[in-house]
Amino acid sequence: MQILEQYKLFFVDRPFTFPGDKTVNMKIAIHRVDNDFLGYFLSRFKDDESIDEMVSEIDSIISEGFYDPAYCMEIYLDFLTMRYTDTSALFEDIDPEKKQLQEIPFSDLKQLLLLWKDFLHMPPLDQATVDKYSEFNYYLKKYESEEDIVSALVKTFHEVDFSLIRTENIGEYRKEFSTSYSKGKNDEFYLTSLYDRNDRMIYEKEENYFQGGSEVIIRKYYFDEQLGYSVELLYDHNGGFSAIENSNPETPYVYASEMEMTYPDFLSKNPYYKNSDMIL
Repeated sequence: MQILEQYKLFFVDRPFTFPGDKTVNMKIAIHRVDNDFLGYFLSRFKDDESIDEMVSEIDSIISEGFYDPAYCMEIYLDFLTMRYTDTSALFEDIDPEKKQLQEIPFSDLKQLLLLWKDFLHMPPLDQATVDKYSEFNYYLKKYESEEDIVSALVKTFHEVDFSLIRTENIGEYRKEFSTSYSKGKNDEFYLTSLYDRNDRMIYEKEENYFQGGSEVIIRKYYFDEQLGYSVELLYDHNGGFSAIENSNPETPYVYASEMEMTYPDFLSKNPYYKNSDMIL
């Protein structure tokens, strides 16, 4: 993936709702430069045949050791032209001056094409119908700056809602930290989640600092292996156990003072749930 960092490229899955309420996934390449020319170029080729053809052309030129202009392998798009040399691909702005945008060695371009092809094969596929409530999430890579990605997303999609998620492995657990943006602006809502080895969420912390206010809610989730269902546990502002979800709809929660009577020894047998600490 270092090649993507080198060329300031990243790929996104964006849910898009058409008039008539049909929502599909759109796979888009974004190039974090002023004219986004590589993102524009890659996003025009979303079928294996076109990508494989370019890779084959590159391999053929490398094998022959030179490129003969008589082959006429140039690619002409609305806003740019791609031309081959003996060792590279030239990207040019399609204007009278044919301004050169960048020269990319064959080895690099081939890697970019294959990474883009791999991304296109990851679900959800391009143009696949998705739930109309699907959220636009982007998982930040370790080397990516939140500020840079936000700037590129806003520049590409303008006033759009999205969340940036950064993941971290903590032993056998996976931690996710999510920041929400509404109409391209940080709405100061943060979500921290912890998942166990079975990819089940066991911890969730909501932080809302909207308009100067402050609200923090912490939940934990206990999964009963025998019964096959999970229950929610709540905590007070000091981090102490407050209540556990009850299976009886008439009394939806069992509070701390009632725990020993309703669920004897639950907290002593499951010390993780005694307080709101994310990890023991």
